Amino acid sequence: MLALGACSEPDAPVGSEPPRATPAGAAPAAVVLPARVDIAVPARPLVDLQQVEDASESVANALVELADKLRRRDFEAAKPWLSPEFCGHSLMGMTAREPELLPASVRKMAYDVTSARVVGRDDFLAGAADLLGGWQRVEWVTPKVKAAEFESGTPSWGRVRQQWSFYGTAEDGGPCSVVMWAWTNVEHVAGRWRISRLALESLERTSRARAIFTDVANAVGLARAGIRFGRPGNKSFAWNGAAAGDVNADGAWDLYVPARPANQLYVSASAGGFEDQAAARGVALPAGGTGALFFDFDNDLDSDLAVADVGGRDGDELIGNPLRLYVNDGQGRYAEQGAELGFDALAHAYSLCAFDADLDGWLDVYVCNYGRVEVEPNDSWFQATNGTPDLFLRNNAGQGFLEESAARGLVDTSWSYAAAAADFDEDGDPDLYVANDYGTNFLYRNDGRGHFEDVAAQLGVEDLGNGMGASWGDLDSDGRLDLYVANMSSTAGKRILERMPERDERWKDLSKLAAGNTIFLRRDEGFERLPSARGGIGASWAWAPALFDIDLDGMLDIYCCSGYVTGDTAADT
Repeated sequence: MLALGACSEPDAPVGSEPPRATPAGAAPAAVVLPARVDIAVPARPLVDLQQVEDASESVANALVELADKLRRRDFEAAKPWLSPEFCGHSLMGMTAREPELLPASVRKMAYDVTSARVVGRDDFLAGAADLLGGWQRVEWVTPKVKAAEFESGTPSWGRVRQQWSFYGTAEDGGPCSVVMWAWTNVEHVAGRWRISRLALESLERTSRARAIFTDVANAVGLARAGIRFGRPGNKSFAWNGAAAGDVNADGAWDLYVPARPANQLYVSASAGGFEDQAAARGVALPAGGTGALFFDFDNDLDSDLAVADVGGRDGDELIGNPLRLYVNDGQGRYAEQGAELGFDALAHAYSLCAFDADLDGWLDVYVCNYGRVEVEPNDSWFQATNGTPDLFLRNNAGQGFLEESAARGLVDTSWSYAAAAADFDEDGDPDLYVANDYGTNFLYRNDGRGHFEDVAAQLGVEDLGNGMGASWGDLDSDGRLDLYVANMSSTAGKRILERMPERDERWKDLSKLAAGNTIFLRRDEGFERLPSARGGIGASWAWAPALFDIDLDGMLDIYCCSGYVTGDTAADT
């Protein structure tokens, strides 16, 4: 497999010519392979950042098309993305280093790329076939353009640093991944970018004898195929959340999923598996929603259901749905009573967080509100303040809810995505962390009476970024709660920032916006932000994180959803 290796560049003669392109339709001459792969460096590089990035994105799109051929293991169809005069390091026949045994019985094998042979196009693709051909299944192939520079003028060519990640099921049935880093020369010929030279930096394979988890959604009745985005009946491009709880007090977990054209409530069956009983139990309609939450709001020992949603008005017309509160009758049947209980705000709610803020024995609810980009875009990328105000709904002893955000010190007009409550300072009351898009986050410290003060800056957890989720847990096993924050990361953003000559404070802010997730470890004076070298933060367009002990070794592991899905061709990205 492939893995991140040394970042030093190969020996690269400045101003060297790339391999001469064969004109379209002409028969390629016999390729004479050099003894080594030298990556040519543009002598007169493009300096206009927009032109450079346009070319970089164009190359990235071409690699996505190539990745589709490799995923399908159609190596003959992959040929047009490699120059007929291609020369590069072979992907087979390298010397393997001593394998490293990782936690959860994961085996990592690194290869000595200096032992790789120099080969032409056919032998290179034969090496790719050797790498992937025996796998039972190739799940995905992901290329990334990590750095690029291009020669001015025509014909167009450049030097590009590429990362390739492969994931699938290996020959023995276990999960397997490969990560490859390489410097390449690319050339634009007959309307297509193709790779002419490839010098490996590193190649690593990571595998496990068998999977820890197995997808059984079809077998247990949880699989559901939705309507493809853009087709009639689906104007939404995402599954927006799920909630787990015991709806009928039988001791088994059930699952609610807000969806269209109807919500699902998968009730655990005594014989095993799940059955969708949303209609019979009163939660199928109105369809749709975002974050959902099972909690016992009235302390009658059954699971009630709160559903966030995006709603509003256009004149007298209701747009979308208000917040909804489904009350359990004790038998697992629900009646929506949001209007009667003060839980029917027209909001732009993306998620809900229930906790007993004032320690009165009744669960309150914090509503994370976003904004309506199509109505009024965010007013800043660094500290947007024109989001819909978040709500704090105080539970009035099970009789209903009262909105008291201002009185509680929880006024927030950021574009909020998620919140997580925990007693991080161990003073006996729950505190609240709020992850915001387009800016910094908040850590609200509870004074013990349900009033809050933002101490994020004081304790070092503002975490500028595109906040999508947060989770508390003891990651270093020192008995104190640490914090994991999910943010979007951007390969293109990092690539562009590396080209900028000035590294001022704004550059640092932009770099943080593109950096991805953050791990904060609790310290006496506040929190320590872990460096990226410690790992655990790369999740692309990250959303909801969860901390749990995956391999039962007594230490918390990290699971983080990636909410940005692309197709197999550049047109789908």
